[in-house]
Amino acid sequence: MANLQKEFNEQQTELQRAQEVMATLTATDALRVTMVAPRAAAQPQGRAIYLPSRSSLIFLANNMPALPARRGYELWLIPRSGSPIPVGVFKPDEHGDVSVVNSRLPQGVETKTFAITVEPETGSQVPTSAPIMQGTGE
Repeated sequence: MANLQKEFNEQQTELQRAQEVMATLTATDALRVTMVAPRAAAQPQGRAIYLPSRSSLIFLANNMPALPARRGYELWLIPRSGSPIPVGVFKPDEHGDVSVVNSRLPQGVETKTFAITVEPETGSQVPTSAPIMQGTGE
């Protein structure tokens, strides 16, 4: 019984830490800092953190340019086989920062790459433009 109680307490601590991480990643008032070489122009960049077994994805980006009215960026999960899966449409804040949290993806999808396209702000079922950013797993 003591071992079960100890394991339960450890899991509670892990859960609390995970909730703190999630709250920090998604907080609208969090300070997001990008470090660049001196005198280098800031380039758009993004990072996707994907956990296929839980269908969970966190995407963070910065230095994203503003878009014209009625246009949005759309994040795509490109599986090893099959059609691209829309993850979400987003617009950067006034600083060019973005955070997208999505846990409604199909479970267990083996990912080839992630990509971002410019789409209507309501999103698309398939990409309608060439990717402006893309990346594979590390």
